[in-house]
Amino acid sequence: MARKLTVLVSLLMLSLLVSSTVFASAGWVTVDVTSDEVSYYGTGLTNWRRINAEQAYNSVEIYSDRDIHEVKFTFEGTSVRWLASVGPNRGKANVWINDKLVAENLDLYAEEMEYQVPVFETTLELGVHTIKVRPTGEKNAKSTFAAITVDAFQYLPSLLNKITEANELLKLVPTAEEVEQKLVSFDYPAEVIAALEKAIAEANEAYNTYAPGEQGQISALAVLDEAMTNFKNSKIPIARPSLYSFEGNLEDSLAGFTALTEYELTYEEGVVGQALNLDGNVFIQVPGDHPIATSEQMTVAAWVNWREGNHWQRIVDFGNNTSQYFFITPNSGSNTLRFAITSGRGEQWVETAPLPKNEWVHVAVTLGNGEANLYVNGELKASGKIDIVPADFEPALNYVGNSQWPDPLFNGLIDELYISNVALSAEEIVELMNAR
Repeated sequence: MARKLTVLVSLLMLSLLVSSTVFASAGWVTVDVTSDEVSYYGTGLTNWRRINAEQAYNSVEIYSDRDIHEVKFTFEGTSVRWLASVGPNRGKANVWINDKLVAENLDLYAEEMEYQVPVFETTLELGVHTIKVRPTGEKNAKSTFAAITVDAFQYLPSLLNKITEANELLKLVPTAEEVEQKLVSFDYPAEVIAALEKAIAEANEAYNTYAPGEQGQISALAVLDEAMTNFKNSKIPIARPSLYSFEGNLEDSLAGFTALTEYELTYEEGVVGQALNLDGNVFIQVPGDHPIATSEQMTVAAWVNWREGNHWQRIVDFGNNTSQYFFITPNSGSNTLRFAITSGRGEQWVETAPLPKNEWVHVAVTLGNGEANLYVNGELKASGKIDIVPADFEPALNYVGNSQWPDPLFNGLIDELYISNVALSAEEIVELMNAR
């Protein structure tokens, strides 16, 4: 069914469509201008430049006044919008859809600066389309500059594709048996599951009743999108902890994730029974399929008796390489007990005074909800904002006493090593420390 092209061009409409948040985004997919899905073309003394603007979507826009520059975005859907800022220093632009000029000399001038304005919108047949925006290098007489900006693109996706995505989400719901036996790390509230199922049913009805781009499908997309978002944000963590007591073996007494080693190990007297003796020449490894690998929270705790050695020894170091890991070291290069984590985009850490030598100390780290906490002998010694979690890189090389880097092996004793995919509270850390 052919759709009428709708372009928002008049200054009156621009002034009415302003919003301090992303314009009418329910059901629409918003793609930020910095996304890899957006392509830029053009060379010259002045390329597309980045503007940091708090009022813009994700606080970033790009701008140019040169007609040799263009920006392109390809999507699959039934409608598309171009969001930009308008103001007294904005110029004109041309817009193409599928290489056809559909809006000429679109004027972004306005008396006052406004952001996230849908300066262009069109409805299309369902399919794969490309929108292209190019500055003309021209402006009206009132404007002080000819530049245009690109803040974001929005598009209405295929309702059928969205229904397929929603059904894939429902496949994540575990069975009652899986939850009872703790074979999965997450469950979902019954009411959230029911809401998603209802939204899928209504979306199927809308798909069979309305044409792509009609309000019935748009409304169904909005409801389905909200239900999917609520589903994703409503995970209920299921604790699947491991406890390695090292009573002459590497068994996990809680979950069955027996640790591995290629070395001949020895055990000495520990805080509770025996402890693992890591003498600077051996280490062990926790299986790569441990639940912590896909966790969005974590707790790692142990009794540690550090004998001696250089900086950067590891109590634990779970990762994949020197770019993805989390570790606890008794003494960093800054002479601190440190927990650090990175997924390849910069290391984040919390730290406190280094561990003393030749005495038993209980060390615990919790991570979740954007915060890391470091405990020593049950007392919170350091905390900080950390937004990286193991699920971001899914560690498979999970060392106890060894490093992803060529650092010296740990020299000391470790007892009652506790590893969980859930962040324990401060009270629970104390209970764990006092467990005998």
